[in-house]
Amino acid sequence: MKPVYRRADRVSSEIREIVALVLSRFSAEPALGRLTILYVNLPDDLKVARIHYSVFPGEDPHYYGRLLTRHKGLIRKEVGKLLRMKWVPDIEFLPSLEIADSDPQSDFPVRQTDKDKKNTSSLMDELEGEQ
Repeated sequence: MKPVYRRADRVSSEIREIVALVLSRFSAEPALGRLTILYVNLPDDLKVARIHYSVFPGEDPHYYGRLLTRHKGLIRKEVGKLLRMKWVPDIEFLPSLEIADSDPQSDFPVRQTDKDKKNTSSLMDELEGEQ
């Protein structure tokens, strides 16, 4: 049996690549080049693309949200040119909430999966220990 591929999944991956390209190359704001586009949620009707992004730790994601909203028209125009579809979905930008918890001993947020891992030494520490 063949695997089922949704059209929305294929279009959302195309939108993700196009938006990342537009932000890194065509944007007038250099700050937008520091964003990471994580994934795009697109319903089956292809009406609204919800683009989830992340920023570096310590930076304000709402500042970048305002920048993205300001340049939404340019981004949607470029998506429409490169997507090759009759209708271009509307675009919404949402900050990612993956990095929600933070370690009280450090200033940087820690992902849930990193909390469960034990501390491992670097390769240099292991080589020094063998001597």
